[in-house]
Amino acid sequence: MQENKIISLEDRVPVLRNKKRKKANMRLLVTILVFFSLLLCVLYFQTSIGSKIHLVINGNQLYSDKEIQKLADVSVDDSFLTIRSKRVVDQLESQNTIQSAIVHKRFPNKVEIDVKEFQPVGQGLFSGKKYLLLESGVLIKEKNSLGNTTAPDLVGWKQGDELQEMAAELEKMPQSIFHSISEIDYTPSKDDPLLITVFTNEGYEVRTTIRKFSNKMSNYPLILKSIPKDQKGVIHLEVGAYFSPYSTDTK
Repeated sequence: MQENKIISLEDRVPVLRNKKRKKANMRLLVTILVFFSLLLCVLYFQTSIGSKIHLVINGNQLYSDKEIQKLADVSVDDSFLTIRSKRVVDQLESQNTIQSAIVHKRFPNKVEIDVKEFQPVGQGLFSGKKYLLLESGVLIKEKNSLGNTTAPDLVGWKQGDELQEMAAELEKMPQSIFHSISEIDYTPSKDDPLLITVFTNEGYEVRTTIRKFSNKMSNYPLILKSIPKDQKGVIHLEVGAYFSPYSTDTK
């Protein structure tokens, strides 16, 4: 038989001491890390970096940065940790002029807000003042910064269901056709209260209706190809599609 190995208590003492020493060192290290973490937090909130945010707003044209801040209920004096991204997004997206919003928080103090506004699809005078008609059907006062918008002029329109429907149709149009439109006149008749007259950048007049306007205008490029370049006139899209040239004495 093999002799049982006998380990004396004296032989185990160094091992036990090393284990206790390692545990004590680990506790000390954890304590030091917690202490310095708390110290850094205190210093962070006591400095200007922690007490104020660096706010960046992107994508806004209808509103100034200050107006976006007011709508979002945020300020550069807010603390980084008190900014709630979901609340800011909900505040902005509750506006019928803003399509979507995204908030990015980047430590230590940067807050970036990306805004996607509803785009202008028309501009015109309402109650003697110039307004922009947005994709959402909302009218917003035109500002100097938006004076160069390429949205078509709206003539003879009033606020109402017809204008709302017109905005919805313009929003659905391909950009190539949309940018061919220079003016849209509301010209209702007894037989058709939704009749409109459209003037294009190519020098043509289009008579059609608000109802299914985007669908009817999809034929515009093909119709242009069938018309001699030196001949101007009226493109009728009320029922079917046909072209009638101006008479020689028509300007």
